[in-house]
Amino acid sequence: MPNNVTFRKFRDLSEHPELVEKIDQLLEEVCQHDGVAAFSEAFVRGIAEDQGHRHIVAVESTGESKDDVVGVLGLDPSSTVEMAVSPSRRHCGVGRELLDRAITDFQLEGALEVWAHGDSSAAQKLVESVGGRRTRELLKMAVSCEPGSSRREELERGAEEARERIAGQDVEILNYVAAIDKYGEELVDQEWVRVNNEAFAWHPEQGGWDLERLVEARNTAWFEPAGVWMLWAEDPVSEEPRCLGFHWTKIPVDQMEKPEGKRAGEVYVVCLADEARGRGLGGAITLVGIGYLLEQGAGLVELYVEGDNAPAVATYQHLGFEVVQTDVVYRGEKRE
Repeated sequence: MPNNVTFRKFRDLSEHPELVEKIDQLLEEVCQHDGVAAFSEAFVRGIAEDQGHRHIVAVESTGESKDDVVGVLGLDPSSTVEMAVSPSRRHCGVGRELLDRAITDFQLEGALEVWAHGDSSAAQKLVESVGGRRTRELLKMAVSCEPGSSRREELERGAEEARERIAGQDVEILNYVAAIDKYGEELVDQEWVRVNNEAFAWHPEQGGWDLERLVEARNTAWFEPAGVWMLWAEDPVSEEPRCLGFHWTKIPVDQMEKPEGKRAGEVYVVCLADEARGRGLGGAITLVGIGYLLEQGAGLVELYVEGDNAPAVATYQHLGFEVVQTDVVYRGEKRE
């Protein structure tokens, strides 16, 4: 390891804007080199905002009264790790030292989970060197559907047919804006949280939300209220409105700057309430959201799905999606 690299720990990086800027530059460099982002959206937010994340930052002195960030490790409140090392400083111990410092400086005990986005050979060697084993796979799938393509026409027809199937079950499709106009923001948000938590009771990141967490998740530059599509029906007993599921779509800000037909949209979150399962509504609301993404100029639709969710993977493959990236969680015992 270069002698001029030092490691610093931080409990709130948002208090150091100059360092945050350098870390952003490092993450951009790593993404350009590897073709995949080293930090997920939640961990990126954990750098510039106080999200309870802690960090170890590797800083290299240039000898010109200036320091460069050559590595960063993020640790979320559940002790999950994501990290990035400059391509020019790999294979010299920076990544291993980031892990060792996190364990020591933050006095971690028990099991440690490390995300390897893209699951590169370098990441595999690093986590295996500390006894890590694969415990979770997250697949990124995508389907190309540029204007004029047969795949786009199939998806557009699928979205229209999905709307008909939903209506045939006496279920109403409303986007978030229309739902608030009809039922009020308080009820709609309560139902959003309820359905989310029923569907993701098992999920380490998506489950256990409250209203504050929902508001926080929507506090992004790309959030578009009209891009959240919800299923509504009347409760047969109370006659009160009930949300049966929703599809939260996403088009990043940088994608909206591209010409129509060249943008990448994402099937961000799809879930159903327990009472709505087994009725074909999940696939239908997925197609409704995809139809919306196409209307917004998407020529590529992406999504993430758990690798062990075989039925969902098969459903997406039937729609033309293919696996384009695999993110892996490695789990190992922290050393004393």
